[in-house]
Amino acid sequence: MEKLNFETVQRYQSFQTIEEMDQSVRGFLYKHKAELSEGTLSVLQHIWKHSVKVVGVSFAKYDYIAEQVKVSRRTVIRAVNSLEERGIIKRIPTARMNGKQGVNIVVIQAFEPIDTLINNKSPQDVTPTVTPNKTENKQSSLCEKQIKQPINVNDTSESSQQELDSSYLPDSISQDFVQATKPFLHAIDIYKLWNRVLIAYNKIKPQKYLDDLSECIIHAFKQTVFAKKLGKIHTTFEGYFYRIVYANLIIEKRREHKHLLYDFLNGE
Repeated sequence: MEKLNFETVQRYQSFQTIEEMDQSVRGFLYKHKAELSEGTLSVLQHIWKHSVKVVGVSFAKYDYIAEQVKVSRRTVIRAVNSLEERGIIKRIPTARMNGKQGVNIVVIQAFEPIDTLINNKSPQDVTPTVTPNKTENKQSSLCEKQIKQPINVNDTSESSQQELDSSYLPDSISQDFVQATKPFLHAIDIYKLWNRVLIAYNKIKPQKYLDDLSECIIHAFKQTVFAKKLGKIHTTFEGYFYRIVYANLIIEKRREHKHLLYDFLNGE
């Protein structure tokens, strides 16, 4: 049984990028969501959101997950068992420094990406439209003549991006962040800002989970909006936001170091 430390956790990193992890989890949900209970889905969402510091790896205690998801510890254990049986996660037992059993490292496993599953869907999987009478057939024919060009899902023009609302965003993005930003930004812009948050978080590596830093991140966004209104941003909104997030997380990291030093000096 391995000792639980940051080096051990890093060895089990299962994805190179957060986007790869998101694609796998969303692919799993695309195929298996109907089979999962509400509690199991909530537990998976929690594990997913807390697997960004070392991409694909989480090590939260069952009691902590139960508290955050607002379910019983027994429900968390059943959910983890169910997810492991379906191959989306793997548990790695660890030991504490005193040799006793520690928490399990939970590693999200690679799954067929959502994009691949959707793009490889066979024509037989698509249910044909049933038209009950000739009148509807004529209306359908008229509609087909009016739509001369098919909708291209790969179209990334500015107008198509602006039509996307926040419901299109990956579930791994903090909902608090989405709620704070969606009155000002379209989904694509929110996604780009969140990626900036992840870059800053992974560079600084604070002790707190990213979810616990929501207030700090949202405050950075509000500072950026205020600076924009005052005409103080002379580069890009995205770049200015990143600098504020980075600075705020540096301050948070220093606070953590002060607390650790205080605890050490006081023998706690």
